[in-house]
Formats: sequence, structure tokens, C-alpha cells
Amino acid sequence: MHSRAHHPVRLLTLAWAAVSLAGVTAALATPPSGTTSRNELAVGKITDKINIQRSDPSDFHIQNLTLDPGASSGWHTHPGPEYSIVKAGEIVLERAPACAPVTLKAGDGLFIADGMPHIAHNESKDPAELYVTYTVPAGTTVLRQDATEQCGGK
Repeated sequence: MHSRAHHPVRLLTLAWAAVSLAGVTAALATPPSGTTSRNELAVGKITDKINIQRSDPSDFHIQNLTLDPGASSGWHTHPGPEYSIVKAGEIVLERAPACAPVTLKAGDGLFIADGMPHIAHNESKDPAELYVTYTVPAGTTVLRQDATEQCGGK
């Protein structure tokens, strides 16, 4: 006949094991040393669905893009995914095939899948500044390809 009195012993043993393992994990951590500094350039919330997978070598590009009032990127694609953050101002972004215009303001992020036709334009009275990144196959030199108009005339 088994007594329920053994269960507290098992629970105590499991709790001790968990605490012991936590101590091992903490012991493996390495604290920073020396003088380091970090300057965060921008943070943007991205609500788009994101799916990136690359098994071959890639080049990662970071650019600062400014769209003056009335400026447009024109319809185009990229040979890899784009992550961008609006640093200042605002843009209107359209992506095919959905084409629904989205206004993005400072602090907003965006994701554009590899090969997705899109356009960004600045309809405001102030310049829009973005941090733009691309992950492309290693050695790619052309980061932008013109595309035909997709969504009815912009």
C-alpha cells in the first residue's frame, strides 16, 4: 500500500533539482567587461507577418532613406526581405496584391517580403526619414528593381 506521504518528498526533490539547475544556468552566464556603449538608432513596432529563412550566405544592408514632401519611391521590388522603421515624418505604403494603403508614422516598422511589389510616398508637408534594411543573397549589387504599377495609379 502506497502512502500519500511520499508525494511531498517527491515535490521537494523536484523543487531542489529545479533550483540546482537554475544555479548551473546562472553560473554559465558571462557579465560584460570593459567599456562598451550602445546607441539605439530607432525602434519600430512591426505588425506584419514575418517569414524569413536563408540557408545560403547573405549580405545585410542598412540605409537611411529620406522622402521629401510629395516624393515617391515608385513601384519596385527587392531581391530579399526588407525591414524598415520610420524614424521621422510619415509615409503611405502600398503592397501588392492587397494594395490597401497604410500610413506609417515615426516609430512604426514594416516588413516587405522578398519580391513583393510595393510603393512608398510622402503625402505630408514634412520630410519622412526611414532606416531601411535588406537581407539579400551574398554579392547582390542591385537592391531595387522597378516594377509595373500594381494598385490603380500611384
